[in-house]
Order: sequence, then C-alpha cells, then structure tokens
Amino acid sequence: MARGTHWETMGGEIRELLRSDILAARWRPGAKLQVAQLSELYSTSTTVVREALTRLAGERLVQVRPNRGFFVAEYSLDELRDINELRCRVEEYGISLAIERGDLSWESALMASHHTLERTPRRRSDDPHHVNDAWFVAHRAFHAKLLEPCGLEVLTDLAAMLADSTLLYRQMVAPTSKAESRDIEGEHKAILDAVLARDSALAGQLLREHYTRTLEVIAAAEIHGGEAEPAATQGDAPSTRSPRAARSGS
Repeated sequence: MARGTHWETMGGEIRELLRSDILAARWRPGAKLQVAQLSELYSTSTTVVREALTRLAGERLVQVRPNRGFFVAEYSLDELRDINELRCRVEEYGISLAIERGDLSWESALMASHHTLERTPRRRSDDPHHVNDAWFVAHRAFHAKLLEPCGLEVLTDLAAMLADSTLLYRQMVAPTSKAESRDIEGEHKAILDAVLARDSALAGQLLREHYTRTLEVIAAAEIHGGEAEPAATQGDAPSTRSPRAARSGS
C-alpha cells in the first residue's frame, strides 16, 4: 500500500512538472516529447513519464499519435478559434451565475485578488519581453475568483482546461509588439467594474472581448501550426518553478 502511494505521489509530481514546463513554453506546439530523455531530465523512470504524459493527454496538453509517440498539443488557427468561442460561451454563462449567486464576501475577495494582480509587475525585470511568473499566479487567481461562486465545478474545470489549451501560444507571443502594447490592466479593471456593478451582460461581453483580443494576437504572430522543435535533451535543467505557476487564466 505504501509502495503504491509512493508511486502515485511521484507520478503526480512529475505530471505537475511536465504540465508546468509545457505551459511555460519549454517546447513549441507539436514538439515530440521523448520519453527516455524526459525520464533523465526529471530523474525518474520511463514508466512514470509515460503515465504522466498519458494523463496530460487527457487534459489536452499532450497529443498521442499512433506509432509516433507523445507530442506537445498543437492547434490550427481554426481550432484555436473554436476553443476561444467555447471558452467565451462557458464563461459568459459562468459569470452570469457568479454574479447572481456571489455575495459580499466574494466581492471583497475578488477586489483583493484584483489588487494583487494590479500590483504585480506583468513583465520580468530581467527580461521585459516575457511575463513574470508571479503575475501568472495572480492572473489565474483573479480569473478563477470571477467564476468561483457559480457553484458548478464542471464549468470551472472546463474553463481552466480551455485556458490551459491556449496558454502555450500566449506565452510564445508575449514578446510581440501587439502583445506588449495591449492594455491588459485596463481590460481586467473593466471586467471587475462590470462584475461589481452586477451587470452580467457587460461582464460577459468584456470577458469575450478579453479572450478574443488574445486570439487576435496569436493569429497575428502566425505561430499556430508552426514547425516543432525537438524536446529537451538530457543536458537541460528541469524547471525549478512551482508546478502551478505557469497556469494562467486568460
């Protein structure tokens, strides 16, 4: 029993590290994930790596191609548009329920979450072209807090999965001029104000515009369906960031 628990714990840790590195754009969409190389990279067995990759395939972060192996999930622009539309519809409904069911304590917590996001630098001080990990954490927390009182775990889980499915692309376009010139802080403030005003229609519309602007940045960068780069070699250092740090909300 103890042995089984040990392997489950190890498998969960490796899955989180893999998820974190995928979402942090360690590999491009479509890159092949070599099981043997990854087992050396994370100092674990190939069995644990295969199990972790299989689980991540269930989350749509990894794709399994028959007779070819595991690859970082890759989407065409049409697929990204469909994912964005589904996310917009899911969250439009979710935010309407949240506004209907959320109480004063939720409003207070949402304002606090936004304050943390607003005060956390979006760009890294050592590399202004890329996004700060702490901002990603605050960003995801704010978007999760928006939907929290809707009371539908299946909805919030789906919203998080849809967000993760495009995060790699969002990471890759961070250095572009279109991404850098965007007023994301203003977008978040407008969403917060609409929610606090209990205006469900406006909040849903602003969320849709927020996510669609992100899609437009990705489309302009023309990275969808791009050429894949090889997976990390055994000389690469594994991620030292928190496994959840790379999971963003928009």
